[in-house]
Amino acid sequence: MTSLQGYVAATYDELVDVFGEPDYKSPGPDTEYWSEDKVETEWEWVDEDYGKITIYDWKQFDGGRTSRSGMPYRWHIGGRSREAVDFVANRLNRIAHCA
Repeated sequence: MTSLQGYVAATYDELVDVFGEPDYKSPGPDTEYWSEDKVETEWEWVDEDYGKITIYDWKQFDGGRTSRSGMPYRWHIGGRSREAVDFVANRLNRIAHCA
């Protein structure tokens, strides 16, 4: 498990360019399998120095429509310490905000 450590503003495509395709994507609101998941898009990995880190949308309840729209989105950064925020911000070459 991770807990919220901070936020970063980025588009979905920027995250895909840096971190690859997400590890989890809800099917979306236009499918029969869609549910009101709290997280609809998430990247997850373990870094040797920082431990488990996640980047995810939270409680949009729209099947990822808002977070994957192509517009900048305020992504949540999860981890075991605030260093997870620094790790994500450095990889994206931008400023992130701690919770």
